[in-house]
Amino acid sequence: MYFRKKRKVGDILGIAAAAMLLVGCGGRGVEDQARMEGVDTASQSHQNEAEAAIEGEISQDRTEETSQGGQQEQQERPEETLQDGQEGQPGALSGTSGVYPQDRLDVGRFIEEQSFPVVLNDWGEVQFVSYEPDPAESSRLPDVTFYLLKGEEILYQFPYIGADDTSGYGLFYDVKFVMFTDTNTDGKDDVVIGAQYMSGAGPQGAIPHVMVRIYEDCGDYFTYNEEFSNTINGYLSWESNVLAKDVKRLIQLTGGSDPLTDYESYSGKWRVSTGYVEAYEDPAPVSRNELTCSIINGNEFTGSLFTEQGMTERIASVDDIVGTIQNGELYYGFTDDGWGGTGTLHIMFLPNQINVEVLDYEMAEENASGYGISGDYEMTVRE
Repeated sequence: MYFRKKRKVGDILGIAAAAMLLVGCGGRGVEDQARMEGVDTASQSHQNEAEAAIEGEISQDRTEETSQGGQQEQQERPEETLQDGQEGQPGALSGTSGVYPQDRLDVGRFIEEQSFPVVLNDWGEVQFVSYEPDPAESSRLPDVTFYLLKGEEILYQFPYIGADDTSGYGLFYDVKFVMFTDTNTDGKDDVVIGAQYMSGAGPQGAIPHVMVRIYEDCGDYFTYNEEFSNTINGYLSWESNVLAKDVKRLIQLTGGSDPLTDYESYSGKWRVSTGYVEAYEDPAPVSRNELTCSIINGNEFTGSLFTEQGMTERIASVDDIVGTIQNGELYYGFTDDGWGGTGTLHIMFLPNQINVEVLDYEMAEENASGYGISGDYEMTVRE
């Protein structure tokens, strides 16, 4: 079976689209987003499961009335297409071109790694399908589409988030993740999608960046919560490797009222952004500042802070940082930064970045260079 292939970055085009306002399920606002209990789906792990629902022989006998005696004959249907039913209504298998309705799904456009079976609220056992745009229509920047299938029937097509069938974010590139979690404390798992786009404008225009969309389950249909989605997107760095766990944390922090107690999603290597041009066009050396951290048991931190001065290549570091995160903060006193400097690290865990403030820094008398770990560091990019 043929499945989609990612586009090359060099194929990017310019963009022009406008966003369309949509309301939340039942008119609820962001203030109702509180409880974060749901089953996350790291959808990349469902590659094998997806094939079971969409591969193989899709066939069905259809009958044709003959001109004699009402006799009927059966004809085997092709495997390539599925009929696209109306929103919220079951679909049906389609046949050859020119005989059945024009709107139909081409299995060759299924995004394999983001299409998989799931048990979803009152919908039951369904197949979630990510469906890439028609490549022949790329000049007008059509958006990715999402469906729920039940066997061979299309139960539901998720609404587009922009005007017509566009997104307003640029050229669709890929789907980074799909997650199912309760975003509005109604006891139902909602659908949270991280889709990637390229804008084509500026030095970062050919770099895929993640835009999150949140679909709330309203029983027999889903609605796009534009306000909450925009809140989440406002915290996402263009350069950062955005993961599903980052978005889950942001939903909890921005939509809930309880303080964050599980900080494990911050684990990884964070660095200070050097800007779009510097980050992607191989600039002259600049200072490199990184915080590597591993967090277990919710709030137990171990890590290191590293800095390198670009022109001189001087290096300073504080190794073996350990401590317990409390109320989004961690204090750690160090006695040597590689140059004999001492001080206290004040590490602050913000919605989608980590700030490090060096308090009470004292430079060693023998440090003639004047270099060391001091000042403030805003770590906004996670590699």
